[in-house]
Amino acid sequence: MSAVLGATIDLLSEVGYRRLTLELVSQRCGVARSTIYRYWRNVPDLALAAFDAALGPNPPVPDLGDVRSDLIFSYDRLSKILRRSIWGKAMPALVEATHNDPNFEGLLPKLVERRRESTRLIIERAITRGELHKDISADWILDMLSGLLYHRLLITGTDMGETGLIEWAVDSVLSQSYVQSS
Repeated sequence: MSAVLGATIDLLSEVGYRRLTLELVSQRCGVARSTIYRYWRNVPDLALAAFDAALGPNPPVPDLGDVRSDLIFSYDRLSKILRRSIWGKAMPALVEATHNDPNFEGLLPKLVERRRESTRLIIERAITRGELHKDISADWILDMLSGLLYHRLLITGTDMGETGLIEWAVDSVLSQSYVQSS
């Protein structure tokens, strides 16, 4: 079924979500619609599965010894993934689907939340080590760091690989008053 997923992600980047149909996917990859329906109920399920497959498995959680190093490593890796053309081209289509297709509503946030779990572990480990205050909101940290990259991807198109960007963002987040002083 990798041919179906590959065709779907290509079509998402080419025609967008609104024009994506199982017929188009079937034509592109040469797999019958009936076969596609055996694996995915509808276009939203297929689109999300294709996007998830394009991302690949969740990478292992780094443990470089401190929260700063772990976050820089993780968000540098995310910026590289986002810069991959197929990923970056398909993401806007899925954001559009989230806001315009009631059948897609909530699917992308669930995928993103599942993907954030590994980074959330970095925050939890830092709390256990005493590097971060126990009342810190992991979501706030994740939102701030991810938000910068997604803003550049979806809004401005500014380079996410700009030298020093990730380090500056991590240092900015960690310098706030909720970081436990030593």
